[in-house]
Amino acid sequence: MIQEFIVFIVGLILLIKGSDEFVEAGSRVAKGFGVSEFLIALILASIATTLPEVTVSAIAAFEGNSGIALGNAVGSALANIALILGISAMIMPLEVDEIAWRNSLFMFLVTVYAWFLMRDGVISRLEGFTLILIYLGFLYYLYRKHIAIEDIEGGRSRSVRRDIVILFLSGAVVVIGARMVVTSAVTIARSLGISEVVIGLTLVSIGTSLPELANSLAATLKKIPNISVGNIVGANILDILMVIGIASMIRPITVDAGIFSFTMPLTLFVMGILTLSLRMTNKISRAISAVLLTIYAYFLYSQF
Repeated sequence: MIQEFIVFIVGLILLIKGSDEFVEAGSRVAKGFGVSEFLIALILASIATTLPEVTVSAIAAFEGNSGIALGNAVGSALANIALILGISAMIMPLEVDEIAWRNSLFMFLVTVYAWFLMRDGVISRLEGFTLILIYLGFLYYLYRKHIAIEDIEGGRSRSVRRDIVILFLSGAVVVIGARMVVTSAVTIARSLGISEVVIGLTLVSIGTSLPELANSLAATLKKIPNISVGNIVGANILDILMVIGIASMIRPITVDAGIFSFTMPLTLFVMGILTLSLRMTNKISRAISAVLLTIYAYFLYSQF
């Protein structure tokens, strides 16, 4: 037990320090490219922090546990908005750039498409491939429209590349720290006699979203809301397009009826709230935060 507590503390330290450097590097990369911090978080930060979801779902699909693969992706998308942005906006209202609502709308639309693919109870390899293609097209569009690395001066270009490396290395530290925290917490919970169902619904499902939580909270406390919101929107786009896409390419996913009829509609509902809030005010207020947190509490209650 003492050893697990030590692992938990070390993991927490890595999580906090890694996320702190992660946010700083993300801000420097944005300034180096001369683009919004939201865009850098949307692309680079989200890729770095969504590695746990990609890994867990890919392994689950390979082992034939398609329900876990899909549940992890959808559950993480719901937790990212309703829980993580809910907590972050409760600490401080998150005011972001105008481009945020358009990318949030894209997130909503691709989730509607993924939900449509689930209607027959299976996401095939071909359907998964279309999800991956949409994400690659999305990256190409953002690159062509907003980012042109060849326009950066030589010295700045080297500095930007160094900061990108730091961004991914600190992201890896966050992921490792999150893994240590979750693994040790599960072991401690089991030794205390807490049921597997409760562990799965709380520690494991929220655990893969710990990198996003740590980075969003760090960005909020540093008053860089564009990174906080951009990271979450980008991570959700990745969850829906790449996590589900890769998992279904490995093995066609059998869709659980509960995910299709309850979890996906609820996820779309919170995405709709986020998109409308950003469209109308470019901000996530404390009132919206309270609504999101209430919805997530209802989701956890429904699972029990």
